[in-house]
Amino acid sequence: MSEKSALYKEVFKSFFLAFKRLSLYVSQHSLSRETLHSLFSIFDAILKEKTEIVFAAGPQGGQMLLNEEPMDADVLGVREIYDRFVSFGLEAVVFLRGVEPGELTDFIKALASPRDTDTGEGRSTPAVLLSGSRHIQVCKLSPKRLREAGAVLSDVRPEGQTESEGVAGHIQDFLSGRRGDLSQPPEGIFENLERDPGSIADAVIRSAKETGNFEAVIKKFIAWMAEHIAPIILKRKPDPSGFMERVFDSFRKKNTVFIFLTAEDAIRSCRDDIKMAMAFYAFSSFESTPGESVGLGVRIFNEERDGERLLPRLQEYFVGRGAARDKAALFVEKLKAELAQDKEVAVSKKRLDRLMRIAERFDEELEKEVRRETEDLTSLNKRLADEKERTDAIMRHVAEGVVVVDREGRIVMMNPAAEKLLDSRAKESLGRYLVQSLKNEHLLAVAKDLDSERGTQLTKEIELDSKDETTKKVLRASTAVVENEDGDTVGMVSVLSDITHEKQIEEIKSQFVSLVTHELRTPVVAIQKSLELIDSGVTGAINDDQKRFLAISKLNLARLNSLINDLLDMSKLEAGKFVLLPSSFDIRGVIQEVKVSLSSWVSDKEIVLKIDLPEASVTVNADRDRMVQVMVNLVGNALKFTPKKGEVHIKLKPLDLKEKICQEPCVEIAVHDSGIGIDPKDFKRIFNKFEQVSLVSPVGTGGTGLGLSIAKEIINLHGGDIWVESQIGHGSTFTFVIPRAFRGGKIDVQ
Repeated sequence: MSEKSALYKEVFKSFFLAFKRLSLYVSQHSLSRETLHSLFSIFDAILKEKTEIVFAAGPQGGQMLLNEEPMDADVLGVREIYDRFVSFGLEAVVFLRGVEPGELTDFIKALASPRDTDTGEGRSTPAVLLSGSRHIQVCKLSPKRLREAGAVLSDVRPEGQTESEGVAGHIQDFLSGRRGDLSQPPEGIFENLERDPGSIADAVIRSAKETGNFEAVIKKFIAWMAEHIAPIILKRKPDPSGFMERVFDSFRKKNTVFIFLTAEDAIRSCRDDIKMAMAFYAFSSFESTPGESVGLGVRIFNEERDGERLLPRLQEYFVGRGAARDKAALFVEKLKAELAQDKEVAVSKKRLDRLMRIAERFDEELEKEVRRETEDLTSLNKRLADEKERTDAIMRHVAEGVVVVDREGRIVMMNPAAEKLLDSRAKESLGRYLVQSLKNEHLLAVAKDLDSERGTQLTKEIELDSKDETTKKVLRASTAVVENEDGDTVGMVSVLSDITHEKQIEEIKSQFVSLVTHELRTPVVAIQKSLELIDSGVTGAINDDQKRFLAISKLNLARLNSLINDLLDMSKLEAGKFVLLPSSFDIRGVIQEVKVSLSSWVSDKEIVLKIDLPEASVTVNADRDRMVQVMVNLVGNALKFTPKKGEVHIKLKPLDLKEKICQEPCVEIAVHDSGIGIDPKDFKRIFNKFEQVSLVSPVGTGGTGLGLSIAKEIINLHGGDIWVESQIGHGSTFTFVIPRAFRGGKIDVQ
């Protein structure tokens, strides 16, 4: 490979990475800014030597050219950028010398925007892709080239057509509206689906590209299958659910989720539709052969997640298609009972091998992603370390001084070093406003009380103000004035604690936590579903030892998932984007729901769980799910730290008001336990992030230390308060109060 070819491939890779960033994040996101800055630096370096950079759709399908250098399929992102060029009708794009960062950002953002065929909503093409900008020129594809490129993107095989492609052609004509109905017999189409589902998927995708609406096309095809093919599948396939999964997998393999934005939702909806239709055919023989009919239903709903999602809708679906309600209810009842039995399910070696290959690919992709994120974090840490080193170097060369002012800006203390730097005597300055004591060129310092709600302690903190925005800082404790070469004071820098810098670190930390937790969620869900499949026996029989290890794995995965959820919630709270969805409900139902959800834990520890609820309904307007989250945390903590055969008591009490907390109708909920108790000196600290203050930690009670912190934030957002009463060895009582009418002030309306 020549040096020029290697260079242009790296340029194309950087262009594609910027494209992907802007398709996932806004341009102001830190990851987007970093990638765009890197790309612009590369463009700027090349354009110093050349007058232009040209990206063009190559003469061969799926190929791109960069300054006439071919970018083949082995270059990262070539296929996807080619797809975008063709979708927007672009022949070439020329970036001229002098292109600005904003122009480059706007163009890539437009290229990454949804296309007409993505959604079927007829979105207009962004202006920059139609007419370019000052330093970006666009050349449109001719109609002939556009047709040729579209044919390439449709993945049509050029030679060696098989019989299945003839059937696929009939299907394409039918779905595109050129035929009123399919002339092919259902048996023949079933055989093609069985032998080569990919060719049928191609026909559906081509029709969707013709009509511009993937969802309408696939629903039309599935509706035809439900009427003509569903009975054949039930008769011919011992695992009809698995057969349909293979059919829908063939759509995913064609990258429909990248071609059409709504593809995944449409496929999921059609998957449910065909299963409901097959279930109705199974039900049609229920009266004559009930055992066989229910057996067919079991084969259809052999996946636990399908049963949980679709069975509640099954009865009304049957009634809607003309079935008698009592017979439909009896069929669903028997089907649920049969599915509830723990049966072994055989799986072929071929399918097991396929699952193993999928697992191996998943491990490889996960390793690549972890390595990539590690490299990003290493680079970020290095930049932070460099910044800290520069700051330390500055701090070693400044004079030290301490000034303390009250909340009104009056000076209450000034040390000798500060007197010298500010040219002001302490005796003359005490009690005076700082603006009266300092010269105009000095910074203004205003002390703030940042302590608890009662203000029993003062955290001495300095807020600096200046005419120059770049010198505004927030400092704590010892401070110093920095002078320029002329002796003028230009800023005030903290020697020991610069809160401005701390806040930057906290923001970076929050972004890091949010990014990592989002990236962890997808593999955790995949692992969880895989474990559920193995545990259910779908992948083959498992022995008792294997079940035990699976149970351990699921338990630890649940703890990891809980940690991820807690971190995400805390990240949202810190960013001010915590979502509250208030609604009216009887809060007694929340307590009953929590009692049921924790019943197995209660039984295992032989704990007496008492609830004291009013007989009348207690309606509140709040976020029900968040109230469940708070109650699960409080009751879960009570169970966790209460020994075997102990007692936990939940009490709900409606109030007309609560002094110092709520001056209107409200509810008070108390959770008392007979556990190990909490030292009173830890009452405030226990609601801090990552705090666990128990003197004795029972086995298996590890946690993140975020639960009570999140619970307190949720209660505060509802306009209420939470507190604890306890003595070591005498149990604890956690109590919270919220108004019955929603009074929250921080709802994310996005």
